[in-house]
Amino acid sequence: MIELSSGALEWLAVGCLLTIAGALIKFRGWTFLLAGYDETEPVPERVVQNVAGNTVLRVGVAVFVVGILESATNPPSSLGVLVGVAIVLDVLRMVYRLNTWSPQTT
Repeated sequence: MIELSSGALEWLAVGCLLTIAGALIKFRGWTFLLAGYDETEPVPERVVQNVAGNTVLRVGVAVFVVGILESATNPPSSLGVLVGVAIVLDVLRMVYRLNTWSPQTT
């Protein structure tokens, strides 16, 4: 049986949770999981579902893959920092897309 380190388990667990949350946001419309969003926002809920759901799904799958990588190999210690930077850039991209949304772009 494969022995998983605590670091690999953390990556795998967080990746699973984020993937599930992303799927719930995108496919089931659970936008209440997003802090600060409600139906009074100017951006339609279907746009928020699509943009935010894709972002959370993308981050969840990436974190899960890092967990698999960490359980199979011994990656460099800077991998966590690189993943963190990628997550921040992805979230900033999502915020930008939602803040610059206009009805003409759909």
